[in-house]
Amino acid sequence: MGSIKVKKIDKRLVVRFSNKTVVLPAEIQERIDTYWQSLIDSGKNYQRGEVFTVTHVDESAERIDVLVEKSDYAHYLYCQNVDTLGEYGVRIIHTASLVITSDERIIFGEMGPQTARAGIYQLCGGGIEARHLEGDIFDFDHNMAEELQEELGIDVADPTRVQSFRKKYLKSGGPTDKISVIYETVLLESEAEFLERYNIFEQELRKNNEEPEFGRILTLPLGEKQAIMEFFEQNGEKCDEYMEPLFEKIKP
Repeated sequence: MGSIKVKKIDKRLVVRFSNKTVVLPAEIQERIDTYWQSLIDSGKNYQRGEVFTVTHVDESAERIDVLVEKSDYAHYLYCQNVDTLGEYGVRIIHTASLVITSDERIIFGEMGPQTARAGIYQLCGGGIEARHLEGDIFDFDHNMAEELQEELGIDVADPTRVQSFRKKYLKSGGPTDKISVIYETVLLESEAEFLERYNIFEQELRKNNEEPEFGRILTLPLGEKQAIMEFFEQNGEKCDEYMEPLFEKIKP
């Protein structure tokens, strides 16, 4: 696993599905099934959907190639919450986006109580799914655009709101060894304007009996090193593992 590394993406990233499904030893699969049933019995409304785990990474001068196999959400949650399972663990690859307002505030959130990661601070983003495949290659731009729309109500194709949208950083290593493909979404609106629109978006979700992914929206000033340091000193344990190394990378 090693220490967390965050670097700029300066080459093509290709994430390919091997068309294989993870096969676990029977004893491990039984432990995962038992854990999953305990979650359901406790009232958790989780869906045992697909999760893709990284099996191989190869980097050349021109590109980064990542190969993944399919597992499921029970396997992922067991590795997150009970036992990493060593060679049988899940190493996910997912998207996240720095959302930066015109007055240079970074938008992120605290995960809602109905989510599997309740109370965790993280950027907008999510895991890859089969519907993001074009042939056997994942379309990460599509994935990230969907997450921004679903979680924050931002349409990256709206030129009145979004100045730019691009892959920016790649995070690897750390306790879970997951790979984070981090985008930068620059808005043409201020923090106050974004929050006004977000409040309307949140109200519409609730009218449709949907819970917003984030229980609370937070912001940090992009150019204020002291404020960023103080935030992580006070809240570091509640942040997703990529958050502090990423903010360390982008602060002036």
